[in-house]
Amino acid sequence: MSDEAAETVEKEARRKKHKKRMNKLLVRAWNLPDSTPFQDSSHPSGDEARYLTVVGQNLDKGIYEHGRSGWEIFAKDMGLVYNWHISRKGKHTSIAKIHLDAVVGFFAKIDPSLGNVAVNSMPGDTSSDSTSTKNSFTAKKRKNNGNDSPDTTPKKKANVGNNGHLTLSQREKRAMELLAAYLEERGGERAQSENFRCKVVRRPGGRFDSIFFSAENKRFKSMADVARFLNLVDAPTRGQRDTKAPSRPRKVTEKKKLKRELDKLMKLKVKASKALEDHNNEEFVDEFPASDDSLWADGSNASKAHKAGKIVPQSDIESFPGIPTHCIPDLLMVWDFLCTFGRTLSLQPIELDDFANALSFCPSADLQNSQPVEEQPQLPPQLHIPVYLSECHIALLRLLVKDPTSDLWWWSVLETPEMVEQEDEYLNQMDKKRKAAAAVVKIDMEALLSVEEDPAVTRKWLQALEDVRTRKPDNSGPIKSAVKSAVAVTTNQHVKVYLKKAMRTWRAKSAGLVKRAVVWLIGRVREARPDLWGRTVSEDEIAEQKKLVAIEAALEMDNIVEDVDVDDGDLNLEGDSDEESDSDEDEGSDNEDEYADQTDTPASPSKQACSITLKENDEIKPVTTFVPMKPVPSVVDLLLPPAKPMVPSDLVHALTWPPVIGATSIRIFQWYKRRRNEIDDSIREFRQLRPMSVAERRRREVSASSRLLSECGDPVDGNSNHVESAINHLSDGKCYLDLNAIQRLSILRLLIEAAYDTHHVQLSIEDNFKARMNAVKALDAEERRAKKAAREELASIESAARDRLATEAREAFIEKKRQEIVEDIKDTQEYSVEFIESLNDDDIIDLDDDTKAEYEALPTRESFNKGEVNAVVKQIQEETAFGVERLTVLPLKEIEQRDEDYLKSLQEELESYGEADSRETSAKIDRLRQRITKFTDQMQTIPLDRNSAIEILKDAIQDGTVRTLRTAIKGAKLAGLSGEDEENGGVWALDLIRDASLELKEAEARKRVTEAQKDLVAKRNKCFTRTEPLGRDRYQSSFLHFDHDKSSRVWAERDLILSNEDSIPSKEAVLLKSIQSASIGAQDKSEDFVNLDDRNKPCGKYFLSFAGQEYHHSGNLLTLARHHWSCYTTDRSLRVIVKNLDGKCAKENDLKEALKETLETLALSATGGDTIPSHATLAEDEETEAAASIGKTDFFSSGDEAAFCAEKENVPKEDASLLKEISSAIGCRIRLRRIPDPDRAPDVAEYSMAIVTGWKMANAPQTDTLEGEATEVALATQATLPVWRLGLDDGGEIDISASEAVEGVVRATKWSTGHPGYVEHDAPFLSYRNSLGRFCGRAVEAPSSLTPQAFAKQLIKREQDLYMPLKNRTFENNWGGKAGARQVWVSSLKECGHTFEAVREGLLTLENAFFDLTGRLGSVEEKVVDELATESNGGAQDASAAQSNGGALSGKDLLYDHTSRFDIELESLGSDVKGIWNSSDAREIFQEIIGVSKTVSVLALGLDLICRNAQAYINQTKSSVVQPINTDQAAGAYVGRRRAAKRPGAYADFF
Repeated sequence: MSDEAAETVEKEARRKKHKKRMNKLLVRAWNLPDSTPFQDSSHPSGDEARYLTVVGQNLDKGIYEHGRSGWEIFAKDMGLVYNWHISRKGKHTSIAKIHLDAVVGFFAKIDPSLGNVAVNSMPGDTSSDSTSTKNSFTAKKRKNNGNDSPDTTPKKKANVGNNGHLTLSQREKRAMELLAAYLEERGGERAQSENFRCKVVRRPGGRFDSIFFSAENKRFKSMADVARFLNLVDAPTRGQRDTKAPSRPRKVTEKKKLKRELDKLMKLKVKASKALEDHNNEEFVDEFPASDDSLWADGSNASKAHKAGKIVPQSDIESFPGIPTHCIPDLLMVWDFLCTFGRTLSLQPIELDDFANALSFCPSADLQNSQPVEEQPQLPPQLHIPVYLSECHIALLRLLVKDPTSDLWWWSVLETPEMVEQEDEYLNQMDKKRKAAAAVVKIDMEALLSVEEDPAVTRKWLQALEDVRTRKPDNSGPIKSAVKSAVAVTTNQHVKVYLKKAMRTWRAKSAGLVKRAVVWLIGRVREARPDLWGRTVSEDEIAEQKKLVAIEAALEMDNIVEDVDVDDGDLNLEGDSDEESDSDEDEGSDNEDEYADQTDTPASPSKQACSITLKENDEIKPVTTFVPMKPVPSVVDLLLPPAKPMVPSDLVHALTWPPVIGATSIRIFQWYKRRRNEIDDSIREFRQLRPMSVAERRRREVSASSRLLSECGDPVDGNSNHVESAINHLSDGKCYLDLNAIQRLSILRLLIEAAYDTHHVQLSIEDNFKARMNAVKALDAEERRAKKAAREELASIESAARDRLATEAREAFIEKKRQEIVEDIKDTQEYSVEFIESLNDDDIIDLDDDTKAEYEALPTRESFNKGEVNAVVKQIQEETAFGVERLTVLPLKEIEQRDEDYLKSLQEELESYGEADSRETSAKIDRLRQRITKFTDQMQTIPLDRNSAIEILKDAIQDGTVRTLRTAIKGAKLAGLSGEDEENGGVWALDLIRDASLELKEAEARKRVTEAQKDLVAKRNKCFTRTEPLGRDRYQSSFLHFDHDKSSRVWAERDLILSNEDSIPSKEAVLLKSIQSASIGAQDKSEDFVNLDDRNKPCGKYFLSFAGQEYHHSGNLLTLARHHWSCYTTDRSLRVIVKNLDGKCAKENDLKEALKETLETLALSATGGDTIPSHATLAEDEETEAAASIGKTDFFSSGDEAAFCAEKENVPKEDASLLKEISSAIGCRIRLRRIPDPDRAPDVAEYSMAIVTGWKMANAPQTDTLEGEATEVALATQATLPVWRLGLDDGGEIDISASEAVEGVVRATKWSTGHPGYVEHDAPFLSYRNSLGRFCGRAVEAPSSLTPQAFAKQLIKREQDLYMPLKNRTFENNWGGKAGARQVWVSSLKECGHTFEAVREGLLTLENAFFDLTGRLGSVEEKVVDELATESNGGAQDASAAQSNGGALSGKDLLYDHTSRFDIELESLGSDVKGIWNSSDAREIFQEIIGVSKTVSVLALGLDLICRNAQAYINQTKSSVVQPINTDQAAGAYVGRRRAAKRPGAYADFF
């Protein structure tokens, strides 16, 4: 018995434990977020658990107390709560799914099977609120009801039993059985069903439909339709209802209807309540984003200034000396490319200012003349080409030459139309067939076109002749048939005569001339009649087109010779037909298209009479090739090898780069001209326009530079421009320093255009893009972490807000009850006052049951709505930002009223003391009076201070940077806009201070994020990419910051405003330009885009205007538009830009945020990357700013004329003229010179620009005095000197003396105007060294890498390499023998190698020595004969006489004759090499080139040519012991350029 009792007690304990556990789980589900829809409902749900309240009631009833089965029922009911809401597909479906997943997780922790039970529990009926029990009972009742009428249509039965596994044939058999039974039931016979068949179809939803068909294939949807078809008596009529079927009670229907209406109203109430709460919680937005167009003329100062063509603020830098403003984009692009791809080029980056100075560098003539040769053999670095220019040119040249893409353009100067025609990659077969046909039969084209013929007839015979185009010349049958058809169709007698003349030359399997004549006729008729193919053309334009075609045809007719006279009689066109020539079609032909071959030259002598020699008329003759005119070989081309230079070699060297760059540039430029011609031809072909004439093509090629490089394409004279003049200058071997800055920039721009297409650059871009993507992903992860931290901080603040609300409610309740108790004891005297005061909060709560019940009914922290929580969150954020526990925000009027109340309270306190009756009272009265007086004085000046502080606060909030906000808040506090609140122990403050504090908190958060992401951003920036703008303003102006530029610089690119006036009177309206001054480069050819007949129509004008929007938003320009570039470097300018940006515009808002981040980055870099400073640091900063502001007031903005003019007297005479018009230094530009490291690098200075902002008289610095001197005497004799304050362009201020100010003004004037002879000898770019590539040698030798002395070393080295092989191949050695000429040569170079004349003579001496060592010329006798023949004719004769008499030009004449230059070849080619020169003319040409050269680079190329020829001689004269190289292969690699240009088919050898 005791065991049973113990077992019972144990079971009861387990039940209680399970029940407690279930209760906890139910509570957790009850407390899930947004669980209100699942907690309780106003309508019952029967036995089925649809709400958590029902589950709780079942738990209290003990339904779940049966062990594991109880847990399963509990899990089923819990899952049923959410599954019922999910099945209803209401507005709580998504929340129900989330809660179901949470509840399943709760059960899974206990037992995974319980989670499956909760998931799989489904409601019994989702269409109504009846319980599952009632539904089951109703279903059974209906199933057992026997009142089904036989007249009703049988309903389809649900799939019960094993019906779900029946096949379609089984279902059809079963349906037929049911049909037989149904017919018998309706009064028919079972045999009637045999005349029908059944077909069962499965629908997409899984349902099966049975369809019956009669013997006549009539379709019936149901068995009732079959019964009606058989006219059975009991068959139900269509639409008849079963009157005997039981109907629902009316009461039940009304109840369900009312319930649905109630549910609908409850949903609407919940939805409306939620919408109302959201509306009350959302902040009212009084400003909506505005479009850009609406802000163009919004009345602001910025819009007014932009409309007037002015810039606000004015830029700090607009250009660099020597660089025009319209070349700034090219300057930035070239510099950015060289810096961005520095690792690819092995080039150390340089600052933008130094790059601009290097481009405009010109050595001082005075310095050059002041260097005597005998005194200083080594020229100073200031007379050499800047090292950076040498390094960047060599780096680009190496990149281009070793890249395989250079094969496309290196041979472009050798291209001819014949060569291109032989290359498949340049002219495919379709291009050949589109080649213009030539006339072969005479005809009067004007008479032919003047005949009026029906356009339909003309189109018909033209279409008949079109078949001839696709036929080969040996397929003569179809050609003859097409001509016969055209003759039969046309009514134009001239066409008939022409076709009959053409058929005179027809032969079996030879109809090439007939095809050419037909194709020519089709082309001319199509060109003359554009109206035949659907184009709308006026009669005048058709007549003009006919006239033009007739003139062109007449020119061709004048050059045609016909060997027979053809009468106009009918010709016999009978012969081969299509049927007779089927064999031609079947056979095919392996011959080439004779039409293409016969275009230029006759195929055989028999056709010579019909050959074409077109008259040269470039204005009418259509262009047939896109190959530009072949340039004349330059002097550098003659010295270069026929093959492309290799890397490494002496051709890509510090000594040779200027002329090699010129040769490379002319090849790239020729290639781009060809590409431009291809584009022009493709556009005209796409627009179905006639080809341009040869003259028009040549005119376009002349202006190719302005079409390719528009910014650098300004003409410098009547025949050339900067690009072509620079190329020609370098190609002729002239000095690089003679080029101006624009010419140097154009050369770099051309090389970079080709470098962008190289494989190395593309591969570098791809690698960096992948690395950048990884860096961006890491940065995004850091940003997500920062956002997560911000969300967690917001969640903690929201939790604190809820706690505060709950605490305030509890404290208010306790205080209320305490007051009620105090009121009660006054009447009842039940408790004493001491007892009430001794009660704590818990005692008051437990005082009685009612109080306890009211306390328990207080709102919890989760019961407060969103609006209440947000209000407290905002209050906590304000207090946190202000750094106090309690903050009271007051408007300005209340602050002023508070001051008045305070003054009034002081006066009342003073009056309360009355007369002083004691010493202590008298002291108090005095102190009060002093306070009142001091406060009254403050009240007089404080309104102005407050107004100023308020304006500063507004500007600081717009600025949004940490330092500005801190200063503004500090000033506002000093102005009495904030103070301690004695009422609540907190602080009161103006609302603007509150806003500024919130903005300061956000700025500090941004600063912390910037500091945290600094390393990741630096890693991302190392992976270069295209420089993207920081943003755009409403006027589409772009703001950019370049990665390698100074951190304080922001560049702005603005569109110009076009004006109809030619002259702009206002100098401030820099954006307002005329159309002509805003255009740059060559205009687009409108005839390439719009037909002549459509150009003056509205559609044509609209299309041209639309195309012009590519250059300018107005669409009024058909050329590249100039842009105004400006640079902002000072902190003040950037803040003015931020202030003028409007937050209403989305673009400007993004730009504003980007500029704020830039300002924060600048401030971070300026402060050394410190985080948020301490209070001590803040105090020091504020004291420093206060001292700086006080110091500013000591400087004056005028009145320095006397001091400045006094210092002008000490200026040298040559600089006095520059200061003649300047009387004051205020506002003048200063070029400041500073030496950063006087000890280690005293010769390297830094130059910066600044502007004079003020001046003052300051005490002169004290000098060291002797011991014992009286300090009073020193102070009495102390003088004051003028000091000027400068505002640096890069930020900051500095004070300078009078001498420094005058020197800076002179220096700035010379630098900005490009004063002749002005050179900054210690500029940073002159000390540049490339630590990555070192293409100019060691750092010490880099400045002198292009000097005669460097060439002398190269000359001696190359001679030593070749002397011994040449010595072993000669029997007479007059060079290194006993005569000692070689030793004398080496000694002279070592002693005088620093002069150009010495190294030039040394090169000529070396050439003569190698000439003797190689046996001189191979055919000396022929040379003697030529000289004797020349002398017998009376001496020298001119070139024309020598050619006419069968003589030859001299080497010098060949060099200066542009026609004969194409035949000059100085390279020793082939297998028959008898010396270093292949002819005496070659030697004379070489000596002439070297003799007139003025640069070391040409001498270096000449040396390399001599060494190549000597090496070729050595290779060809090797002994039999050593196997010679493959001479055929070597000759193929070095085929002469001029020679190859004349040999057909040799162009492919270069590849």
